[in-house]
Amino acid sequence: MTTNRAKILVVDDDPDFREAMTAILTAASYGVVTASNVSEGTRTILSERPDLILLDIMMDSLFDGYSLCHAIRTSKEFECVRDTPVIFVSAVRQIAGSRFGFKGEEQGLAGPEDYIDKPVKPADLLARIERFLKK
Repeated sequence: MTTNRAKILVVDDDPDFREAMTAILTAASYGVVTASNVSEGTRTILSERPDLILLDIMMDSLFDGYSLCHAIRTSKEFECVRDTPVIFVSAVRQIAGSRFGFKGEEQGLAGPEDYIDKPVKPADLLARIERFLKK
């Protein structure tokens, strides 16, 4: 699909979530690419160079999202996309009753620009995306 709007990458291990995000973002005229894990996400980031990344925190391991976000911000491999906005999208609050206790920044990990809890409210998601893409 060709669009004049920004390209958004959704990295999440839940196929239903990827499908829902694709529908929401496509309806808002965004280009959408998806990845189901960190290694696929890495390849897609480097090949597609998205304008914004929606990134799940917990995929194959508890810290997958943090690890990928840190790599995007600090690794030479990701130099070409270092300034790409990253928004964590996670069900941690729904599962644990509170946000993730691990503070990546305190561990020296570079964090995301924003954090959205699942289930995602489409209007909130789109407003946040617009805010970061206008910077």
